[in-house]
Amino acid sequence: MDCVDMEIVKILERNGRISHEEIAEILHLSRPAIHKRIAKLEMEGIITGYRALIDWRKVKPCIRCLIFLKINGGYFAQIANEIANVEIAGVVIEECHRLAGEWCVLVKTRISAPEDTTKILDRVWQLDGIIETSTTFIIDTVI
Repeated sequence: MDCVDMEIVKILERNGRISHEEIAEILHLSRPAIHKRIAKLEMEGIITGYRALIDWRKVKPCIRCLIFLKINGGYFAQIANEIANVEIAGVVIEECHRLAGEWCVLVKTRISAPEDTTKILDRVWQLDGIIETSTTFIIDTVI
């Protein structure tokens, strides 16, 4: 991967719907050259897909919160699997990340109302290996 490929990746990260023609204009390359490079990046697994960015303020549930967990290390796989598959009315589990540092796990959620955090926290505290939790609400996101 060279510096041109890196620029393509950065452009696509900002706007996954940009055309090959537009990328070619930005980088002063031909459209076929851009197409070939993107195809190679996809084949190599560097570009793994494309997705839409959603303004969750306009969709229910719209309140986003982050739940940090400290866990007994031997329970990570079990906890991550259970959290990823939990179904609770008014709660959407978006992502579950293993972390290095003070906290072991980060669970990114969307909820319908602030009191819905108790629903997910009550479920989390039922899992074996939970030592501590901390919840933070996302106020705004700048992309």
